[in-house]
Amino acid sequence: MATAALFALFAAVSVGAQPASAPTVDPEVSAPSSPNAPRYTPDPALRLTTSAIDEIERTRRTLRTPTTFTIPVPGGVVPTAPELLPNSLRDYRGGTHEGIDFPMKTGAPVQAAATGRVSRVDYAYQEWSEPARNAALDNARRLGYTPELILDLIRGRQVWIDHGGGVVTRYAHLSAVAPLQRGDVVEPGQLIGYVGQSGYPEGGPHLHFEIRIGDTYLGAGSRDLNELRATVARAFMP
Repeated sequence: MATAALFALFAAVSVGAQPASAPTVDPEVSAPSSPNAPRYTPDPALRLTTSAIDEIERTRRTLRTPTTFTIPVPGGVVPTAPELLPNSLRDYRGGTHEGIDFPMKTGAPVQAAATGRVSRVDYAYQEWSEPARNAALDNARRLGYTPELILDLIRGRQVWIDHGGGVVTRYAHLSAVAPLQRGDVVEPGQLIGYVGQSGYPEGGPHLHFEIRIGDTYLGAGSRDLNELRATVARAFMP
């Protein structure tokens, strides 16, 4: 199935009664780098339409992708604050956020969100210098977007897991990685690394978690905040 069609299925959401099986959602979480950020309270009745759920499940079965993802940090909750979600503006680099941020303490364990095969693990990571980072960010702001090479450096030490069917999860800003090798098969809940702030220390310790779908990411292009919150929440529903 084309990437655009898959994204459309993930993004097709509406407002209704929240199911009892919904994961814990914390409206009071804010970005670690923004202690004075405003709080946002989501609509208490967010869910997908039944037809959208059916379409997503059929697509996932066809592509052999996970039916759900587990929250990749023990004790973590699904964020709802806009600055922690995809598409949030990142003015410091002239771009937008492509993942889901879980503010946690440095050294907190990071776990695989679903069964898959390790496609990247950064053992030999070396932090780039502050002057180099500042120069790169200045360049990105002048361009009005963040080139992929700079974005990869900002993400710092990473682990990537390929779940098949064009779905990949990325775990970024890690302080260290578990003893993994490319090609290793991991299971949900398996330790893959530890929370840090590599790549962009100014952001504070947190896990930057991306669900990549082909050439795009979960939530890409969604302009409605409630729709985006529902899309993200649905990814973690059992």
